[in-house]
Amino acid sequence: MSGTDLRIQKTYTALARAFTDLLKVRSFEQITVKELCDSAVVRTATFYNHFADKYEFADFVIRDILQRYHKDASDLSRLSGHAYYERLITDAFSILENNTDFLRSLASDSMLWSIAEVIRTSMHDELLAHLAADKAAGHNLSAEPELLTELIIGGIEQVVRWWFTDANPLPPEDLKKQVLDSILCLIS
Repeated sequence: MSGTDLRIQKTYTALARAFTDLLKVRSFEQITVKELCDSAVVRTATFYNHFADKYEFADFVIRDILQRYHKDASDLSRLSGHAYYERLITDAFSILENNTDFLRSLASDSMLWSIAEVIRTSMHDELLAHLAADKAAGHNLSAEPELLTELIIGGIEQVVRWWFTDANPLPPEDLKKQVLDSILCLIS
């Protein structure tokens, strides 16, 4: 949102705040665009000038959360070896922990695929580039970087889905450690 006109930023902020508030009392499926706009004091026509529907808006909110994370994690690409993967997993789980209620509210059947796709697109290129660089630097990977990227991201997507739909089956610290250990075994 940072390069966006101030009026648009204020509109997005009002919509996101109203969306978060509504998700505390209603499921995503129950929220209508009109109700969202009324709560944000934004005209419905304005909403539709920026978003096709509430699903596109939810994607926007999730992407905004991830963009803020990427700004905070800008030094991630400078890390190498196990430190990179440890930071990647720690940061990913920080996003989940800091936004648990919001993401759980969206974790309905209609939004799980969308959340997974946002995770996939935000991580894919960076992870692939890092694995390719590791291979070029002579690290002995267990498989080609492309395959490892798909396995790692697919695994993370499924773990996130499982964690949200089964109401935290493991404490976050245990989950982080087990995912990290699994990734380190997979790439070695």
